[in-house]
Amino acid sequence: MFLVLTGHTEVGAHKEREDRARRREREGARARGRTRLAAAWVAAWSAARQEELALKREQNRKRKEAEEAAAWKHFVQAEQRQLQLRKEGQLAKLLGEPLPGELPEILQRLASEDRIQAERGLVALTSGGKTFYKAIYDLDPEDMPARIAANRLRTTWLKERRDVWLGRGEIQH
Repeated sequence: MFLVLTGHTEVGAHKEREDRARRREREGARARGRTRLAAAWVAAWSAARQEELALKREQNRKRKEAEEAAAWKHFVQAEQRQLQLRKEGQLAKLLGEPLPGELPEILQRLASEDRIQAERGLVALTSGGKTFYKAIYDLDPEDMPARIAANRLRTTWLKERRDVWLGRGEIQH
């Protein structure tokens, strides 16, 4: 038996090569499509993630602003209460009786000056070792550390004075 190759076989082989080329082209197109789809998903996910992060940053910023505003409001209210106590003569009560060697007039003058400053709405601020006064309504959040320092200084002085009065310390000259 003999096999005769005719043009038909060449046509068949050519058609088979074309079919393989088309299959490779379709597979390549599918692969490129999958790659584009994957890239689109990554881009969409990345954009959504960026949007989510931006939203979280904005929420955190707003939360922090609200907390700062609440802290400032609480601080001002506490300062107003302290101012009222000072107007009512709080310092005179805290000073009590004169220590040995103190003149009652000096204590009265300290208490009177404190009451007058309170009536004017002035509060002490201490910064860099210096004390100065500012109207309570002119305070801003940046003044908080200086105001806290002034309160701490006053409290320390009063405690030390009380300790001397109670006989637990010595009068410092």
